Amino acid sequence: MSGDQKPVRREFTGDVRLDGGETAPVELRGAEDVYVSAEAVSGRLTIDDPEYVFTDVPTGADPVADDAVRTVVAGDLDDGYVDRVDGDVRISGAEDVFVEYGAAETLSAIGAEQVFHDDAAAPTRSPEEYEVSLSGWEGTRTVRDPRDGISVRGARNELTVTDARHDLTVYVAGWGNEVRIEGQAIDVTVYFVGRDNRVSVGPYVTATTGAESGYDNELDSDPLPPEALIEETESEAYRGLLFGRHKVTYQKPAPDREWCPNCGETADAIVTRHQRDAFFLFGKPIRTYDHGGGAFECERCTPVAIGPVELSPEERRQILG
Repeated sequence: MSGDQKPVRREFTGDVRLDGGETAPVELRGAEDVYVSAEAVSGRLTIDDPEYVFTDVPTGADPVADDAVRTVVAGDLDDGYVDRVDGDVRISGAEDVFVEYGAAETLSAIGAEQVFHDDAAAPTRSPEEYEVSLSGWEGTRTVRDPRDGISVRGARNELTVTDARHDLTVYVAGWGNEVRIEGQAIDVTVYFVGRDNRVSVGPYVTATTGAESGYDNELDSDPLPPEALIEETESEAYRGLLFGRHKVTYQKPAPDREWCPNCGETADAIVTRHQRDAFFLFGKPIRTYDHGGGAFECERCTPVAIGPVELSPEERRQILG
C-alpha cells in the first residue's frame, strides 16, 4: 500500500462480526473480547497489545504490519467475532482474545500480558466440523444425543446435552460457559480455550481434559449413585413369593459410608449385600430361619457395578446394552 493510501474505516456499535465482506488485511480495533473461530483466517493473525491471549494456534510468526491494513473495523465495540476473513487479520486493543484450533495459518502476539497455549494435545479435527455449536453471549441450548462433537464460543453460554449415547469431543472457547452432559457409557474429551468455564457430566459418563489453554476451568463428574450397584432390591427379591420357604439375596445402599470396608478404597457408591432364608406369604417374610448380610461392595469391587473405573468403554457398553 502506498504511503498516501488510507485504509477504509468501518464504524460499528456493540458486537461485531467479520464474516468475509471486508477487504483484507483487516484490523479489528478496540473490541473488548475477541473470539476467532476455527478456520476463520486464511492468512496470518496478529494480536497487538491485548491483556490475555488464549490460543490453540502456536505463536511466534511474523506480524501483520500496520501499514498493510486495508480495512479498519472500529467504533464503540463490545465483543468481536472473527468468523471468516480471506487474508490476514490484525486485532488491536482488545482485552482477552480467544483463538480456536486451526483458526489461522500463523499467529503472532505482541505486547500480551500473558499467552496461554497448551501444545500437549489437540482435537483430531476442526471444531467447525462439529454437529452442535453455540456462540455469543448468554445463549442457551439443549440437544439430545448428538452424534458428533459440540463447541461453545463466547461468554456465559449454557449448553445441555441429554441422553448422549455416542462419544463426544467438547470444545469450549471463552469464559464463564457451562456445559452439562447426561448420557450412558460414553467417553467425553474436553478442550478448554479460556477461563472460568465448567463442564459437568453425569455418573455414567467418563470425562477427561484433552488440553487446557487457559486457567480456572473445571471438569466435574457426578458421583455414581448407590442404586447403580443394586442388582435386586429387597422388595424385588420378595416379589412373586406367594407361599413357602425361599432363600433370597438383595442389596441396600450404605449412604453413610465414605470408604468401602471390603476393599478399603474411598468410594462414591457403597451397598450392602443381604441374604434371607424365610417362609413367605404373599410376598412377605412370615418366619425367618436365617438372615445374613452386611457384606459391603463399592463400584470398584462389586461384580454388578455399572461403569466401574476398571472397565474399558467397550466393556461398559456391553454391560449397559
